[in-house]
Amino acid sequence: MDELASLIASGNLHLALKKLQEVVSQNPTKDSYALLGKVLLELGRDEEALDAFINAGDFESAAKILVSMGSFDKVLSLLESKSGKEVSLIKALIFMRTEKFDSALKELEGKEDEFRNEAIFHKVKGISEYATKRFYEAIRDLTRSIMLYPLDAELYYYRALTRLALGDEAGAERDLNMAINLNPYYAEAYLSKGIITENRGDTESAISFYSRSIELKPNYKEAYLRRSRAYLKLGKLEESRKDEEKSR
Repeated sequence: MDELASLIASGNLHLALKKLQEVVSQNPTKDSYALLGKVLLELGRDEEALDAFINAGDFESAAKILVSMGSFDKVLSLLESKSGKEVSLIKALIFMRTEKFDSALKELEGKEDEFRNEAIFHKVKGISEYATKRFYEAIRDLTRSIMLYPLDAELYYYRALTRLALGDEAGAERDLNMAINLNPYYAEAYLSKGIITENRGDTESAISFYSRSIELKPNYKEAYLRRSRAYLKLGKLEESRKDEEKSR
């Protein structure tokens, strides 16, 4: 194992993999499978790494791979009888991504002290609170997450939506600007920028934001609907009609 550790540390992953496969074939222990999974993951061979982690009994690592693949039902099945800090967080993340927000909040209930310095905990909690209309709690948790990890565009986007729900358009626009600075391809952020701009009476600029949103996400029905209504305000009936059809 010392030789393998040295190979991995030096970045010689292909040779380490070859030797690990020999070790596993001769002595298939949980430790050897766990190390095999890590090497396979480093090499981008996720499905093989998944099998190795399952054989190692490392269900948390296996679940993380499944989450990255979008296999949420498989993850929940895999973790059904498991417990622990990481397991709770993975489950809550899946519940959030599948829009089971109350379940996400229930999974994280009473775990503030354990996850106080974990940005992902406050992110999942904050987004779930926004979705369930707990707006003041959402502002608090999203802000905590931003303080811990200020480079996540999604955090600013959801805080902007929360500010909008509370009537703070100026604060929402600042957050949307930050979200777009961090991720210039954030179609949803451009849509929300357009809505704020249109509310101020600048319909032409709003159309530009809606158009940018559509460029980034060509099947974005809400953006087509918003742009259709904006065109109608300007008397551009044909453009409005075409967008209205695309919004169906």
